Amino acid sequence: MEEETKAALQGPSKGLFAALDGTVAHALIILGLALTLFAPLILNFKGAALAAAQAELDQIKSLKDLDMEEFKKRQDEERKKAPEVIKYKEAQEQYKVTTIDPLLPQEVKDSLAKEQADKDKELQDLKKAVDDKEKQREQDMTKFKEDLDSKYDTIEPRRDVLAAETSLAGTRSNLVIGWLGSLMLVLGLLVLTLQSEGVRQKVVLIVLLVVMFSALSGVNLDFVAQGRMGGSQRMADRVSQPSPAPK
Repeated sequence: MEEETKAALQGPSKGLFAALDGTVAHALIILGLALTLFAPLILNFKGAALAAAQAELDQIKSLKDLDMEEFKKRQDEERKKAPEVIKYKEAQEQYKVTTIDPLLPQEVKDSLAKEQADKDKELQDLKKAVDDKEKQREQDMTKFKEDLDSKYDTIEPRRDVLAAETSLAGTRSNLVIGWLGSLMLVLGLLVLTLQSEGVRQKVVLIVLLVVMFSALSGVNLDFVAQGRMGGSQRMADRVSQPSPAPK
C-alpha cells in the first residue's frame, strides 16, 4: 500500500523526457556540440579556398610584373651601352655648322660645303641606326609580352577566384547544420535538466541557459577561430569586397 502511494505521488515513470534520459541525452549533447562547432568550419574552409585562389592569382600577376620589369631594366642597360647610341651622342656633341665666307674661293667653298654635307649625312645615318635599334627593342618587348601572357595565363585563376567567391557567398549548409546542432544540444541539456536534481540540476540549467542565449542572440561559439557575433559576417564582408581589376 505504501509503495503504491509513493508511486502515485512520483507520477508516471515513463514519458518523452524520461525516455530520452541517459545515453540518448548524452549522445544528443555530444552530437549537437560537434555539429555546432563544425558549422563555422564550412565557411572557414570556403574562405580558405577563396584566399588560396586569390593568392595564386596575385602570385601570377606579381611574377609577370617582375619579369617585365627585369626585361625593361635589361633593355635600358643595353640602350645605354649600345655603340650606335654612344656614337650618335658623340656626333651630336661634336657637330657644328660650318660658316662659309662668301669671299673665299669657289673651290674652298665647295670643299667646305661637301664637308658639311658629309657631317649631316653621318649624323642622319647614326640617328637612323639608333631609331632602327629602338624599333627592334619595341618589337622584342611586344614579343616578350606575348610570351608572358602565354606563360602566366590568368584566365583559369580568375575563374577559380570567381567560383570560390560564388561558393562562399551562396553557402547555406552551415546555417542548417548549426541549427540542428543547437537543437540537439538544447534538447539534450533540457532532458538532463528535467531529469536531474539538486546541484547537478542547477549546473545543467545554467549551461542550458547559456546555450539557449547563444542560439537566440546569434553568438557563434567558434572555438576553432574565436567567438564572434553574427557567425557569417566576416565571410560576408570578405565576399562583398570587390576583387581587384585584372591586368
